[in-house]
Amino acid sequence: MDIYVTDDTIGRYFRRYQLALRLIAHGARMQTVRDWSGLTRDQLVTLRHRWSFDAEERRRGPAPTALHVFFRSRRHRSEAALFASLCRIVGVRSAPCGTDRPKLQPALEHGEVLCEAFEAFREWQPGAELTFEQALLLAVSVGQAAHIALAHCSDCHATVLFDRQGERGTTCDQCVHLGRRSKS
Repeated sequence: MDIYVTDDTIGRYFRRYQLALRLIAHGARMQTVRDWSGLTRDQLVTLRHRWSFDAEERRRGPAPTALHVFFRSRRHRSEAALFASLCRIVGVRSAPCGTDRPKLQPALEHGEVLCEAFEAFREWQPGAELTFEQALLLAVSVGQAAHIALAHCSDCHATVLFDRQGERGTTCDQCVHLGRRSKS
């Protein structure tokens, strides 16, 4: 029996494990790690034990789905706009999903780029409250652009997170704050 193993196959195998380690280190839920790395539940359990990840720190339950968290405060909106901008800079791209709107599909390459964006975000905002799961939701949502999108401030042209549901306009919080101050 001849077994052919190419460098590409071995490289992809190790990349999947490396991505899983990065996702676990960022606090991703096990289902998210499974979806994006392609590893099985048993492989992830072994990985967690081998690398001594604390089982108590593991996030449980469903991944977040609420978008209002990004508009909770000026800080949250600013952090979300920064992360979404970094996603564009590092090349987080959505793939066509058969509908009129593209969707960020779980895949090894997409997961690696998403981790790069999150790691760059953490470098710029080490005290940020944005979790990896929220960052993933944000990247997918901005990629679909159905409910939220990136836009430019109508006054200063800074990048802002825009709520397509109409609750927030395209004016950044800084311009709104300065506008209120100048009127008083």
